[in-house]
Amino acid sequence: MSLLPFIHFFTFVLLMYHAVYIFFKNPKALLNRVCAAFIFCFGVWSFSYMFVHNPFLSRNTATLFINISSFGWAGFASLFLWFILIFTQKWELLKKKWLYVILLGVPLVFIYIQWTNFLYVDVFEKPYGWKAIMGQSIWSYLFLLYAVTFSVTALVVNFNFMRSTSDPILEKQAKIIFIVTAITFSIGSVTDIILPLFNIHVIPNVANVDALIWTVGAVYAMVKYKFLSITPATAADNIISTMFDCLILLNMKREIVTVNKATADLSGYKPEELKGKPVSILFKTGELTNGLFKKTSGESHIKNKEVIFRIGKGKDIPMLFSDSILKDETGTGVGVVCVAKDISERKKLDEEIFKGKKLQSIGVLAGGIAHDFNNLLSVILGNIMLVKNKLIPGENAYKFLVQSEQAALKATELAEKFVTFSPGGWLIREKLLPGNLLKELLDSEPGLHDTEVSYNIEISMDVAPIYGDKGQLNQVFQNLLLNAVEAIAAGSGDTKGRISIRAENSKVSQKNQFQLKPGNYVNVSIEDNGVGIPGEIMDNVFDPYFSTKERGTRKGMGLGLTLCYWIIKRHDGHIRLESQPGKGTAVILYLPAFSNNN
Repeated sequence: MSLLPFIHFFTFVLLMYHAVYIFFKNPKALLNRVCAAFIFCFGVWSFSYMFVHNPFLSRNTATLFINISSFGWAGFASLFLWFILIFTQKWELLKKKWLYVILLGVPLVFIYIQWTNFLYVDVFEKPYGWKAIMGQSIWSYLFLLYAVTFSVTALVVNFNFMRSTSDPILEKQAKIIFIVTAITFSIGSVTDIILPLFNIHVIPNVANVDALIWTVGAVYAMVKYKFLSITPATAADNIISTMFDCLILLNMKREIVTVNKATADLSGYKPEELKGKPVSILFKTGELTNGLFKKTSGESHIKNKEVIFRIGKGKDIPMLFSDSILKDETGTGVGVVCVAKDISERKKLDEEIFKGKKLQSIGVLAGGIAHDFNNLLSVILGNIMLVKNKLIPGENAYKFLVQSEQAALKATELAEKFVTFSPGGWLIREKLLPGNLLKELLDSEPGLHDTEVSYNIEISMDVAPIYGDKGQLNQVFQNLLLNAVEAIAAGSGDTKGRISIRAENSKVSQKNQFQLKPGNYVNVSIEDNGVGIPGEIMDNVFDPYFSTKERGTRKGMGLGLTLCYWIIKRHDGHIRLESQPGKGTAVILYLPAFSNNN
């Protein structure tokens, strides 16, 4: 009577107990779940081989349980690699969807191949039971390649992590895993792969029993080094390393002790570069001299104070700052914990809302005045016409009336622009092709070719049509292109003027910083290499009558960008500017795409 079935049964019980124990030790932890699944593979393998190594069972029964055991021996290498990737904290790689296609798809393919008898193709009887024979097909070699490659890759990743980690506990855990894995896989490779390749079948396949070595190592790591266990320290480390807000720990000298990953990513510094540096390296000097951190020397705390965070590239970011004193058992302050939240997106949204409300208020006023102004101009123009009819064209009085009439007509055009600002009104929307709209404008507007400017238009054939008012959008593109031409003309140097016009499809999600409705949009950008816009006036470019051009000319009225902003908003779109002085300006428009619902 063979003892192997009892050994497999004993192994099965221990492995399943261990798998359940690890799972329920922390069922929410992915590491525990994958580790339990890895051990469960060996449990299924051991359970099946209780019957395979039973000499009293038939050939068909042995073949069936070899097929069942494939859920164990075909899946363990993939699950072990997955387990190691989690243990070694390869979070970026673990976010890739293709990784899971490989980790789960490959073993499923080999399980299917086994059940169709292309891996272990037959069994023959030995004194200890039945022995499976692996076929000589390409699938057999691919399976061996998969098992060896995945297992060795996991060992290499674990070894590199063991050498590079600065955490002594993780280093010891990784060392134990490496040793017991190397022993387990070495013995299993000899009994289940190497000896059968040389037609040596005296020793049965017992790689599943060797898994007990790995289990003993894992138990030792759990008892000795809290492996797969939750401790306050590990929980705190996980929270700090994964939190999106910046966390900075200072000593009482206001020197940086450590920072979390979010702080390092935002500032552009490495954590070791910041260690021991004064906190002023991260905040504008004014924030410190105004006594922001001096308050922390007493009992008072700072809560939700708006400060300016300076990143490595010299860019300032608004942050919401809070802090708290760290005290020892005697109540003595030993450090300061600072938490800062990036509110730049919220600030942009607030500014956008304020700008919209401001222009809306101006629009109500301007629209009301424009209507009354038009009525008065109608009377003035009518009287001028009546008087002109009573005069001879050559008289001086007639010439004065013509000049007055021209001025009144210009005033009428201005009033019409003010009417655009007024709420309500009709938009005659239709299906518009952005390429055709821009081409017609470039062909018909002579002012766009006054200077030596080359136009680079990139609008592919698959760009969706725009749903908008042709006349008003034509006014927007005309104003923006004329601004670009004037910016190039105002520039100095030998650089040839260039205006790039691009259009592409864009999909806007529910949560976006532009307050746009979710859906499909056409993104149109007009970029020039002109003088650019100074940063100190960027916030004012959409204000009515704000202009850097000479006053009293048509070019310097300061209504062009205001009209553009208002028209785009009325189209449920968005307009924004990006500029660098001396390099040029880009205007980006988001306009609703035409759909069948329109």
